[in-house]
Amino acid sequence: MHLIKAVNRHQRRCVAVPVVPMVKWGTDVAARHGTVVGVVRVMDDPGEVAVALRGTALNGHPVEPGLGDTMLVEGVVPARVLESWRAARSVVALTGRWPVLTGVGELYHEPEPHEIAPLERAARAVDPWSIYRDWGDDDPVGPNDLYLHVGSLGYVNLAARAERELPLPTTRLAVERWLWETIIADPDLIELGHGVAAHYVGTRTWYTPRDVQLVLLPTPDQWLAPVWVSYFAAARPDGPAGLAAAIRQWERHCGAELVSCWTTMLQFVVARPPTLGPDAWRLAKQLKAVGGSLQMPPWALALAATRSDAWFLHDRP
Repeated sequence: MHLIKAVNRHQRRCVAVPVVPMVKWGTDVAARHGTVVGVVRVMDDPGEVAVALRGTALNGHPVEPGLGDTMLVEGVVPARVLESWRAARSVVALTGRWPVLTGVGELYHEPEPHEIAPLERAARAVDPWSIYRDWGDDDPVGPNDLYLHVGSLGYVNLAARAERELPLPTTRLAVERWLWETIIADPDLIELGHGVAAHYVGTRTWYTPRDVQLVLLPTPDQWLAPVWVSYFAAARPDGPAGLAAAIRQWERHCGAELVSCWTTMLQFVVARPPTLGPDAWRLAKQLKAVGGSLQMPPWALALAATRSDAWFLHDRP
């Protein structure tokens, strides 16, 4: 049996927190920091997991063995995916298994234990933003194409102001950063910006396929999910390690929790949104780096992140 710990997280903002020593999958642990609310084992009996789910929204749902020591909770209704995930999340301290929603049949890899330890180490050591970045940041922007990146916000012509204030030519990143700092320096622009960003707040942009399955991973550590589930952006050198490190950072800084992986999409719930300022901007650029197909500009994503309890990431061929 594998012993793991569950730590109480109670901060309300997205902030950097001290590093908490964790343990490799499948080893005994003793709490060194934080408040321990339970010491459990990774359940390996489907019947035992089904018992743990009694009294939740998944009460009575069949639990079957899955690929790579996972377990599958059957009969999840697409219209109730978040409720079902929360039910399984609520008993992780009992089951020792992190829940992730996927499309039916979207588990392709059966990892060996020796594959997991290197990813666990990488999640703690790798800088994910050396692997994932917005590759258009360095694109040149001159007077003739500035309007492609800066337009009007409500009644305010920001393009004309940018032409006066920005030293051109410059880079796309410099333009995006100028736009963000200009918006948050003006309460009227912040209000207008939140109107644009409202579409990205919460689960409004979430996607749910027609057929879903709830996968219970054989680990409580959500950042190890890339061992079992496939996300398109991770199909690059060191992609799984970088994704694991990113998920671990987001969990520690924002209380982000992975809910679903639809191959080209990741969806998270978030306990501690960032405050308006550098933290929100940094997070927006990170989300754009991992979600390379997101269409919203970074400033709108940053504003949305300050008010949102959910994230949607998208990266497609």
